[in-house]
Amino acid sequence: MKHLFTPFVNPVQLIQAYLFHKKTGRYDRTVNDLELKLYSKILKNDMLHYGYFDDVDTAPEFISIGILEQAQNRYAEIIAEQILDKNLPVLDIGCGMGGLSNFLLSKGINVEALTPDRNQIDYIERLEHGPVCHHSRFEDFRTENKYGTVINVESLQYLHLEETFRKVDHIILPGGRWIITDVFRRNEKSSNKSGHGIVDLLYKVKEHGWKIAYERDITPNVMPTLKLIHMYVDRYLIPLSHYAEEKFTYKKAWLFYLTKNIRHEISVKSKKEVLAIQPELFVAEKKYMLYVLQKDQQ
Repeated sequence: MKHLFTPFVNPVQLIQAYLFHKKTGRYDRTVNDLELKLYSKILKNDMLHYGYFDDVDTAPEFISIGILEQAQNRYAEIIAEQILDKNLPVLDIGCGMGGLSNFLLSKGINVEALTPDRNQIDYIERLEHGPVCHHSRFEDFRTENKYGTVINVESLQYLHLEETFRKVDHIILPGGRWIITDVFRRNEKSSNKSGHGIVDLLYKVKEHGWKIAYERDITPNVMPTLKLIHMYVDRYLIPLSHYAEEKFTYKKAWLFYLTKNIRHEISVKSKKEVLAIQPELFVAEKKYMLYVLQKDQQ
């Protein structure tokens, strides 16, 4: 048991721990999204979005990884269908592991990808025939290129709306399209604040002179994925965490007692995360929308 306390009283190791902490720095999800990195290890088609189920009644118990990947490919097809002029360049903002960009490339579409995440950029650059990829936050992106289509797949929620509209206005060609698929809040009273409000988005659309060429509420089509995630959390992760905690109690009771404050904070955080993926609450507070915005010819 003595060796467990040694690092806490050893001055050299305490200094090394401090230097490691300082070097590691504050976690920045935009440049190193660990959740997406985890998903990319599970799903092998490089798609990190919810997917699209034509059969909205697909039960989570019957969704295999293969079926989920099929739904993600279907989602990519729906995005591709909204690109009218496939000869003009396309920018995929927040491209993840490059799955959608590679899908578009396979259709002969000239697509460029953009991500601020260093893990994602390293992965895409190792692909043999991957897309041209820009390592940058969209807010900091500098280019003289103009694009016929700009795509935000589950990435708009991480961007400031006004800055994003100004930036897209600058890089879009006359008559160009902006395809947006994302989670939006129905109102400001949502218990989970992720995602922009639908009202806020529509206000910016009008303010910046865009027209809605196509819109569709595809919440029912993404719900099977959300139900699948919730099922795994409810049936596997939560019971497993309870088992580990009980095991911890008997094996290291003294350490269990000393870490109660840390475990409490983790528990509060975990409950908040679980609340965000609760299907009933999601449907009550949010919508998953597909918007296709069109810029008038000038």
